[in-house]
Amino acid sequence: MKLWIGGIIVALLLSTGVPSAQNRVLVLEGGTLIDGTGAAPVADAVVVVEGNRITAVGRREQVSIPPNASVIRLNGRTILPGLIDTHVHLIDWHLPMFLPYGVTTITDLHNDTAWDLAQREALRSGLIKGPRLFISGARIIGPNGAGVDGFLVKDAAEARAYVRRLKAVGIDVIKVAEDITDDQLKAVVEESNAVGLKVLGHTQNIKKAVAMGMKHEEHMNTMARALLEEEGKNERQPNPEAAANPKLFPPLIDYMVKQGVYINPTLVQGWLGNTERWRDQMTLAQQLVKDPNLAFVPADIKATWIREPKQNRPTIGGYANIAEFLKKFSDAGGKVIVGTDAGLVVIPGLSVHYEMQMITDLGIPPMKALQGATLWAAEALGQQKDLGSIEPGKLADFTIIEGNPLNDIGATKNVRMVIKDGQVMDTSYDPNWVNPILFCAVCHKGWDGQQEMVKPAAR
Repeated sequence: MKLWIGGIIVALLLSTGVPSAQNRVLVLEGGTLIDGTGAAPVADAVVVVEGNRITAVGRREQVSIPPNASVIRLNGRTILPGLIDTHVHLIDWHLPMFLPYGVTTITDLHNDTAWDLAQREALRSGLIKGPRLFISGARIIGPNGAGVDGFLVKDAAEARAYVRRLKAVGIDVIKVAEDITDDQLKAVVEESNAVGLKVLGHTQNIKKAVAMGMKHEEHMNTMARALLEEEGKNERQPNPEAAANPKLFPPLIDYMVKQGVYINPTLVQGWLGNTERWRDQMTLAQQLVKDPNLAFVPADIKATWIREPKQNRPTIGGYANIAEFLKKFSDAGGKVIVGTDAGLVVIPGLSVHYEMQMITDLGIPPMKALQGATLWAAEALGQQKDLGSIEPGKLADFTIIEGNPLNDIGATKNVRMVIKDGQVMDTSYDPNWVNPILFCAVCHKGWDGQQEMVKPAAR
């Protein structure tokens, strides 16, 4: 499999020319800049890009426009950093869906390692048009994960060795599943820190995980389990979020904020059906499924987009509890990041906008929701040096929208232009699009000869 994928990549790259953009100068002139740092918007802004990097940012009177620049006038529009989805489970038809929604960066958190590497290389080379891709490869699963797909490690030593192997082949982040043991998680975090990789994923108890050095919470059940265990209750019950005691929120929030933990609550994936937002998304989904240019999306997938959602956690208290927790966490200075868990059911690209919408529905300010999809998302991935904000020296990724998202976060859906790596992107759909690197759900084996994926579609 490794040779098969490698041969395809080499052959296609040899026939794909990627023009140099080092001397290109692009200027965004006018418009209102929201730069991702949390600073106040800048009216009548100018952003200068040389090649694929930002070189100057400021008000019109503060920035000189190079004489050889291509100028894009954006009066009346809003300039945002390129949006980031930190939590995707990539499927071969996904990739055309992100740029049209202004999502210029995604992270594939758990997939076959060889396929992940091949997809990333194809995107980097220009063979496939799409977002910038960061990858985890196959997630780490432990002895408690019977029937779960991933890379099984039997003890802490194997966990450390797997982290080193993933680092050696060039993955970007480490993903853990909640079935690994405490000593395995501690080993993963220590080894990842040693090789400079962030650890993201599921844990059984976020408080214990943070004590081991974890800085990321995925989903909200791990928060609830921590509080249930503290009270001596059964933390493995089906609806831990509903059973959590809100009186215990403040000390856990204080601890997590002080430790710099990023929370990825996956609201669209887990809780959309508990709110009226699903009706709004359904309206757009009904338009999407009729679009002939989306012929590359399987019909059975489209059917799920327009199916009335069931409440994944039917008890009312579950959503009320996580809403209270996240609002208090944000008010205390905590960073809620956007990661939609896009896979078979969650609509890629569009879900980023609904995740931000649901974050603001909790009472969190729109500016913080935007940061959750830009700078804070980049920080959680360890990519803040290059991504997440519009500042000199960073990569030139921009999402240009109509409207003011600080008045109505729903305006982020009004995407009018997407720029990635300093280039204006063609965001139109090709109904005949086919991913040139197929995913073999039955025959895939890992890059080191061990089985990594059993049921790739099952998340």
